[in-house]
Amino acid sequence: MFTINRLGLPSSLRRCLGTTNVIESPNGGIRSRTGRVKNWRDHAMVVRWVAAALMDTEKRFRRIMGHEQLWMLDAKLKPLAEDDTIDNQSRVA
Repeated sequence: MFTINRLGLPSSLRRCLGTTNVIESPNGGIRSRTGRVKNWRDHAMVVRWVAAALMDTEKRFRRIMGHEQLWMLDAKLKPLAEDDTIDNQSRVA
C-alpha cells in the first residue's frame, strides 16, 4: 500500500490496487471449480483445469476501478523495472 501511495497514482486506481480483491477473486473462482477434484493425474491436468476455471471466472470479472488510468501505472513502473534490471546485471557481473 505504501508503494502505491509513493507512485502518485490517481485515487480511483489506488483504491482498487490497495486491496487484495484483484487476486482473491480469481483464486476463489479456481477454488470453487477445482475444489472437489481429489486425484490430480499430472501437472498438465492441473494446468488445464486452472486455465478452464480462469476462463470461466473471467466472464464474471468487473472492470478495475480506474482502469482508464492503468497507462499511468505502466508509465511509473517501467523506469523502476529498468533500474532493477540494471542493478541485477551489475551484481552478476
